Amino acid sequence: MRERFAIPDEQWAIVAPAIVSATRRGPKGRDDRGFFEAIGWILRTGAPWRDLPIAFGRWSRIYRRFRRWALAGRWEVLRVILERTGAKLALLDSTIIKAHPHAAGASKRTGGQAREALGRSRGGLTTKIHAVVSEHGELVRFVLTAGQVNDVTQAECLVRSGEGDVVADRAYDSDAVVAHIEALGVRAIIPSRSHRKVTRAIDREVYRRRNVVEGWFGRLKGFRRVATRYEKTRLSYAAFVVTAAFLVALSGWRA
Repeated sequence: MRERFAIPDEQWAIVAPAIVSATRRGPKGRDDRGFFEAIGWILRTGAPWRDLPIAFGRWSRIYRRFRRWALAGRWEVLRVILERTGAKLALLDSTIIKAHPHAAGASKRTGGQAREALGRSRGGLTTKIHAVVSEHGELVRFVLTAGQVNDVTQAECLVRSGEGDVVADRAYDSDAVVAHIEALGVRAIIPSRSHRKVTRAIDREVYRRRNVVEGWFGRLKGFRRVATRYEKTRLSYAAFVVTAAFLVALSGWRA
């Protein structure tokens, strides 16, 4: 069982220094490689923590370490280490994630489901991942909201200066969003909505690159623990998202 989820030596050579960097200020486990492979197993299978095979170690110990890293932001440290520089495009999009009933039940004293990026609609509980991805297919930034939150409301907080022209579909066609992007000194390559009397001309060749972010979301949802949300807290689910993004970047590191 563990062998099927073992990380290849050439990939571990990249991951090991990153884990050392991420843990330099906190307690360090004795079996980093086993811990990393255990998280990969949970991510890919979507299984409950208690079903983690004993070959990886005690599930409770691995869960506590995962949660500790999530609270400390260490998974994000790992992801950033694999970032490539020189991106010329910021590809903006979102996807809705179905939440399992086990994700419900956040304490009202701490803000309830809204604080934990959970929303309820006709289809049940959902979370939405809003993300900016580079043309290399690597995560730049993301935010979690309730599933019913409109895409355009998150655009300005996701788009920043120095990250290239912004490519998005017409769901992001807003005067405020376009003005914000252009104020950063880059182009807003966003098709106009059908109701506009005057439509903007866009670079169609560059716009075709939007398929990169769509493909990235597809790869991310290959991890069942991301494709369905089981976590009650936003921080734990965000940790799984960023870890899956790290593994996507790792597998495509030499592409």
